[in-house]
Amino acid sequence: MRGLPSRAEWRLFLAWGAIGALSMWSTWTLLRLGWILLLVAIGAAVALAASTDPGRNGWGFVVGLGAVPLWIGWANRAGTGPLSPAWWLVGGGVVVLVGLAGFLRPRRVSSRR
Repeated sequence: MRGLPSRAEWRLFLAWGAIGALSMWSTWTLLRLGWILLLVAIGAAVALAASTDPGRNGWGFVVGLGAVPLWIGWANRAGTGPLSPAWWLVGGGVVVLVGLAGFLRPRRVSSRR
C-alpha cells in the first residue's frame, strides 16, 4: 500500500486543479474571452499529460472543476433566491471532496517477483 502523496504528486495535483478551474471558467465565459482561456487550458492539459502520467494526480482536474462553483458561492454569499449561494457552495464542495477523496485514496502497489 502506498502512503500519503509526495510533494511532487501534490504539485501535479495542483497543476491539474488549475487546468480544471481554467476549463470550467472558460466554458462559462465562452462568448467573451472564454475561448482564449479554453485554448490555454487545452494546451496546458496536453503539455502536462504528455510530460507525466496523470495517474491519481488527475483528480486535481475534478477539484478544479468544483473550485469555481465554490468561489461563486462564496463571492455571492449575501444573495438569496432560487440560485442562492448555498447551492453553489454545496455543489462545488461535493465535487471538491470527491476529487480529494480520489486523490488521497491509498493505492495498492503490485508486487512482482
